[in-house]
Amino acid sequence: MDKDKVIPEHQRYSQLLTELEQRSTKNLEAAKPKERIGHKVRGIKLYRYFTNGERVLKLILLFGIVLLLMLYVISPLSKVRTITVTGNSELSQKQVEDATQVRPGRYIWGVAASKKSISRQAHQRNPQVKSVAVKVTGAQSLQLTVTENPVVGTVEIGQRDYNVLANGQLQLAKSDKSKIRYQHFAGNRQKLTKTAVQIGQLKPVIRNAISSVNYQPAKDAPNRLIIYMRDGNTVYANMNTVGKKMAYYPAIAATMKQAGVVDLQVGAYSYSYGSRDK
Repeated sequence: MDKDKVIPEHQRYSQLLTELEQRSTKNLEAAKPKERIGHKVRGIKLYRYFTNGERVLKLILLFGIVLLLMLYVISPLSKVRTITVTGNSELSQKQVEDATQVRPGRYIWGVAASKKSISRQAHQRNPQVKSVAVKVTGAQSLQLTVTENPVVGTVEIGQRDYNVLANGQLQLAKSDKSKIRYQHFAGNRQKLTKTAVQIGQLKPVIRNAISSVNYQPAKDAPNRLIIYMRDGNTVYANMNTVGKKMAYYPAIAATMKQAGVVDLQVGAYSYSYGSRDK
């Protein structure tokens, strides 16, 4: 009987200890999580507050920039006030503006967005304009850099005078005695184009010394040109090589004691009009 009583008391003691330990553990666990969760919740709120504020600020800046750009586009501040033309020697600034249709008062963003079409249409309106490069140099300023097809002379076709451009194109023109005159090219448009391209390669100082270019082929020289110079000399040349060989003309003419002929067809030599020695 005594043995049976000891065992239950021992078990009751063990159960009591176990219950006490469990209660202590529960109390500790119940106290700690509340404090941690509170800190986490406050940290999350602060993080969301700052991140949301940053997003709102970015949106405000973005919409502000877009609004300013829209206001600039439709305002007078985006209109061209100053145009600078460079690269032109024969064309005036007005001729360039007329060809490009770029004038003060036009919206600068519209010009900047259509650079290629402006160059193409300028050439169509005025063949003397080979190309135009458009550059925005300020909020209201542009620079037009022109590449010209220089006028290398005039030709009469159908009793009308045309400017002959360096690329062989013709442009209706008024008669100008200071320009080179091309003669005897009627019915030989391709020959005229080839000659004009060659003459266009000459330096202006040489080109301006030419009075007229005459196409006068012979049996043994189907591409012969006779060129009359303003200094009184006559040049015989080949239309396929005249652009290269005329570069020697100033040096040859400087050695001539009197006016005469400079033959550049084969080689390069000269002789006076009254002499038969070549």
